[in-house]
This record gives sequence, C-alpha cells and structure tokens, in this order.
Amino acid sequence: MRAEGGGRVTKQQKKAVRKALRKFDGSGQWEDVLGRVRDYYAREDPVCWDLLRLRYIEGRSEWDVVGLLHIGRTTYYHKELEALSTVAVYAAAAGLI
Repeated sequence: MRAEGGGRVTKQQKKAVRKALRKFDGSGQWEDVLGRVRDYYAREDPVCWDLLRLRYIEGRSEWDVVGLLHIGRTTYYHKELEALSTVAVYAAAAGLI
C-alpha cells in the first residue's frame, strides 16, 4: 500500500505507528484508523489484522504471535511490515502522523 500521493511509507512513519499502537487505549482517532485497517484486512488479508491485533493491541510477544498464527518468522516480518505500512497510510490520511 502506498501513502497518499503515491509515495512510499517512510521508516519514520512506521516508527510513529509502532509507538502509537503501543499506546493505543481503544479510543480516539486511532480507533477509527484501526477500524478502517481491520475492515480492509478482513477483505484482503486477515492474517495481517490478526498480527496487528495480537502484537500491538494485545501486546503479545513476537514469538507468541508466530505460534498463534502458525506462520514462520519470515512471514511474520513480511506481514508486520505490510500491516504497519497500511496503518501509516490510514493514519496519515487522518492527519495523525
């Protein structure tokens, strides 16, 4: 997924997303962003949403997520990068990053 205007999501934006997700309390503008991300991944790739939910919302360890989703480490990193990029695009569109 690309950021608005066709540009790529930057490392700084992904870092900002990680930080915001770790502080997410289930309310505010991030709730709307995550709802949109959840809806998108319900259609496109449910594993990406499950990874975000388990790792960042529930706060599980990377290894717990790998085991719970029955995926390999390489798949985990690929899906995590994709999911964080998607959150960054929606968050940027909402003016949060």
